[in-house]
Amino acid sequence: MAPSLSVLVPALNEQRDLEPTVRQLIRVVGGVCEDFEIIIVNDGSTDRTGAIAQQLVQEEPRVRFLENAGNMGLGYSYARGVREASKTHFVYVPGDNTWPESSIGEILRHLGKADVVTSYATNPDVRVGFRRLVSTAYTVALNALFGHRMRYFNGLSVYPREFLLTRPITTWGFGFQAETLLKALDAGLSVVEVGVPIDEAAARKSRALSLRNFLSVAKTVVTTFWTLRVARRRISASAGLR
Repeated sequence: MAPSLSVLVPALNEQRDLEPTVRQLIRVVGGVCEDFEIIIVNDGSTDRTGAIAQQLVQEEPRVRFLENAGNMGLGYSYARGVREASKTHFVYVPGDNTWPESSIGEILRHLGKADVVTSYATNPDVRVGFRRLVSTAYTVALNALFGHRMRYFNGLSVYPREFLLTRPITTWGFGFQAETLLKALDAGLSVVEVGVPIDEAAARKSRALSLRNFLSVAKTVVTTFWTLRVARRRISASAGLR
């Protein structure tokens, strides 16, 4: 059976970019997957994002719209999207129209080649200064902690929805992407990494690097390490003593 795809588009004050994002996704996803849906989640926007989303629903039968009670966070929107999705596979694409159409298409063309399709930037130099240093250090640290050799942990990634339902994320912050990929690797899912260029302007204006996000990600890494490494070893040790 050919895989189907649910595409989550989380949006916070994206009145300018939401419609071009969705129009682009309809083109590119439709070119690689016949059975798909696009789920817009309005995460407490104070502009016309919600109204634009509702208009898109009226015009496009494959577009759905969900609205959070307030600004709940990217991880919350991701988890909600997983629960509400109806297709076999799931991916999220930001609603700010910053992902090149060709890059999204290249990632999705690998759908079905492995359990998980994830991505990394072929032009990491567009992340300037401290942002690039932090990104590299983050990847190196996660590989060292969990014993992997991944190129990146925060790329656009496609997962089987059933896996996401059985191994749900535990954070509403930015760390949910690494948590999800680490859990997939821990579960023995096959993974293919796809190298694609990222948008230079988007990389330069990224809002991901903040003290709040840093603390949230650090907490998620510690919790995930405890769950996948420390707690499991203790359980195995206890079982061995019986």
